[in-house]
Amino acid sequence: MSNQDLKTIIVLTDFSSCARNAAEYSLILARKFQANLLLFHSYFVPISTFDSWPSSDYPALRENSLSKLLKEAERLNQLAPAAENVFQPQIECIAEGGSVAENISNMITERTNILMVVMGGYRARNNDDFQYGTVISDILGQARCPAVIVPEFEFLKD
Repeated sequence: MSNQDLKTIIVLTDFSSCARNAAEYSLILARKFQANLLLFHSYFVPISTFDSWPSSDYPALRENSLSKLLKEAERLNQLAPAAENVFQPQIECIAEGGSVAENISNMITERTNILMVVMGGYRARNNDDFQYGTVISDILGQARCPAVIVPEFEFLKD
């Protein structure tokens, strides 16, 4: 079986420490299930005329996201150097504007090889956590595959 025929684990990231922890856990899962990784970041694209974000900034937002995703992919590759008889997942990076849940739902529908979605979960601290909880709920409601929510703390460390 070629590496491109393998299952893929989608890893959601907002580039936070919690998301990095989830990415590290997804690397362990990828090796165990012999699956590739797809690092995904969804950036904000205003849909209202009240949002005054210049549309000329969208390519810059995408490029900035892709740059950060590539750095995260390199970090993960350094955490899991190639070793004999140990599966080494390929890491793909995608950045899309819009709703995280809709983007993930579309990706799962379009690709037939998605094994699961992995994302970090935050402890509630303030009102912003309500929005994050809504995003998680939307993803769980729309994803047509298993979703793993990795706790915020670094349980993988010694």
